[in-house]
Amino acid sequence: MTLIKSISGIRGTIGGRVDESLTPIDVVKFTAAFGTWIVETTGIAKVVIGRDARPSGGMINHLVAATLQGLG
Repeated sequence: MTLIKSISGIRGTIGGRVDESLTPIDVVKFTAAFGTWIVETTGIAKVVIGRDARPSGGMINHLVAATLQGLG
């Protein structure tokens, strides 16, 4: 599946090439942008992270949490 970027979020198949599928690098880039936007917009550095039960959910959850923690 091609990486789809839209107003409602991102979708793609895990693995493959950057910008063609959803890679860990893409997850970190989108998460960092979202985390920066949240802090700049609200001044609050708190978010709730949810995940689904797909096998890739745990990996994405860890990437998102680590990226947001890295932002402060």
